[in-house]
Amino acid sequence: MEISKQAGERSVPRGFGFTLALAMGVGPLALYTLNATSPLVTADLGLSRAEFGIFAMVAFLAAAIASPLVGRCADVFSSRVVLVVLFTGSALALVGAAVAQSFGWLLLAVAVCGAVQALSNPVTNQLIAAHVPAGRRGPLMGLKQAGVQLSQFTAGLVLPTVAVLLGWRGAAAVAASVAVVGLLLVRGTVPDDAPATGVRHGRRLADLPAAVWWLTGYALLTGAALQATNVYLPLYSFERLHLSVRVAGLTAAVVGSVGLVSRIGWGRGADRMRDPYHPLFLLAIAGGLGVSAVLAAEHLHQPALMWAGAVVFGASGLAANVVVMIALVHVSPVQVIGTASGILAVGLYLGFALGPISFGLIADGIGYYTDGWLAVMATYAVAAVLALVWRAQRANGGAPVVPGEPDRAPVEAAQRSR
Repeated sequence: MEISKQAGERSVPRGFGFTLALAMGVGPLALYTLNATSPLVTADLGLSRAEFGIFAMVAFLAAAIASPLVGRCADVFSSRVVLVVLFTGSALALVGAAVAQSFGWLLLAVAVCGAVQALSNPVTNQLIAAHVPAGRRGPLMGLKQAGVQLSQFTAGLVLPTVAVLLGWRGAAAVAASVAVVGLLLVRGTVPDDAPATGVRHGRRLADLPAAVWWLTGYALLTGAALQATNVYLPLYSFERLHLSVRVAGLTAAVVGSVGLVSRIGWGRGADRMRDPYHPLFLLAIAGGLGVSAVLAAEHLHQPALMWAGAVVFGASGLAANVVVMIALVHVSPVQVIGTASGILAVGLYLGFALGPISFGLIADGIGYYTDGWLAVMATYAVAAVLALVWRAQRANGGAPVVPGEPDRAPVEAAQRSR
């Protein structure tokens, strides 16, 4: 794959895409480990469903708080340095979870997980923007975003069995080896380039394209729905559908595997999209339909509906982030990709934090999952409406977002008003 002029006339190193996918997947791996082994974690520590949801809340609040700073770091520092910090911090979070002997120490480990996870999107988006021509970014973007689902799939498929043999702490220790592999790959697969020209002087947040703020709002809503489903689907399957620990853990594997394929597929098609509004609307609607099938499984006593809902959810709810990230890269100048990614990540991670804890509070307060799933469906509905409102606003203010071109609506609207 030839890189753009900004990075010189040469090819990116072999394994570049795999390392980006690994960088995306290793950030949330500590949380996915806890989710996949949740029946054992909750039993060992005597946690309620709301207390278990605090893990996700703490991890993603830490990510949201860190995102503006680390997004800026991706614009300023060498990508290799940023990736080394990411992989090292992820290894420490997993080891910390493995040795934690109390709820408080485990919270500290997931906070570290969240803080380093905030590096994932800014550094990988910056690398793609700087090294891949605009018309060829989609497949690589889909591949690297699929790294998150590869992580979820592997955690759900492998770690419940490891946890049965070694305990959930042993599963966390085994998962730490993934971060070590990432560290070993950085030097040989990632270009060691200087920061983009002029980045150190920065730009005001008000100068970012308006699309960044719309995408941030959409990411907040879909992020909340996404993580609420990710966190509680295995536990719901265990408690309400009476699946075993291993089979309940496989729900995460199903969602992750389908999400992996869907993200790659959407990535390949996203470069040909004239605007992201319609796919974002459809993905939100489909995500809500998938969750409705999960809810129906309990009330109709049909576990097959849960598996069908997990497939639909994985194919839609998890694919939305690919379209969001591709749109972000298209509308943001390369010099501030990291900063724009950091701003969007604030919304994304706030959603990730609020979704699970809100779901847990609803489930514990009422005593069953129905209203929690209804809240997730409502959140997807609001996200779909937001996509329509954004589309209407752009129809009144300018041309659609075109891949490879900046957001031109403010300029064109100003020209028409003269």
